[in-house]
Amino acid sequence: MADSAGGITFDITGEARPDAVLVLRRRAVRAGAAGAGSGSGARGAGAGAGTDDEVRLPLTGAGESLLRAVLPSTVELAEGHWDIFTGARGELPVRPGIRDVRALVGRTPGAGRVTARIPYPTPDGRLAVRSWVRAPHAEAGTVRCEPGATTVEGVLYGAELGEGAEAEARLRGTGRGHRVAVTGCGGAFAFTLPYGPLAAPPVEERQWWDLWLLPARNAAAVRVSRILDDIWDKRFALVHPAHLSHPDRGAYGWLAVPCYTGDNDFSVRLDPAPLSATAP
Repeated sequence: MADSAGGITFDITGEARPDAVLVLRRRAVRAGAAGAGSGSGARGAGAGAGTDDEVRLPLTGAGESLLRAVLPSTVELAEGHWDIFTGARGELPVRPGIRDVRALVGRTPGAGRVTARIPYPTPDGRLAVRSWVRAPHAEAGTVRCEPGATTVEGVLYGAELGEGAEAEARLRGTGRGHRVAVTGCGGAFAFTLPYGPLAAPPVEERQWWDLWLLPARNAAAVRVSRILDDIWDKRFALVHPAHLSHPDRGAYGWLAVPCYTGDNDFSVRLDPAPLSATAP
């Protein structure tokens, strides 16, 4: 069960033993992962112990053949995926059961760093926790897909909009970018990103344009993401309408698809579209 403050309670079927522990172990961080947070390690504050990549929690009896471990919000988890194990040496993967994550929906974070933790089942049937740590954080909200552009509205936490605020789409793996003006006040922001400037020159292979918010002139960029809910991977859960262009010249048009990455960061994907696909 997850609570809105960031704590998670794990109920495990098994017999109580003095050395019973629940182990959270962080997977290796992918090189160059977009939208990485502060990277703070896991540190116990009165409960739990471990290193930056492992946290050990005591398992105590909570009923007949039921053990319980509590991960308080005060125990920090670095951004990433944390696999869950039990056993004397933390060698036995935990299988997911009922996951109560209702408290995460519509959550409003407090002051300071924005953290989010969502327990989820892995594709191979194990239990894991996805953790985010962002400071500041730009939470995407309403996304409106219009002809030739997408408009993103959201809330900025840990900073406020200032003079010269902009949003930037950055072509992944290159130094190319395109900026647009941002409107809003305080933490609320909105911007409209046209697809045309991203698609010039012609789109001949798939491109990923990652969206960032620059709260003020010369301010550090903040990745636009959506993490304050109960969906650990939005790639297939939140699907937005695509835009297909009709080219004036060349062999290809392009298809623009606003979408979330596997890290719940917001991007625009451009795919080449043969003339046969764009012909009226």
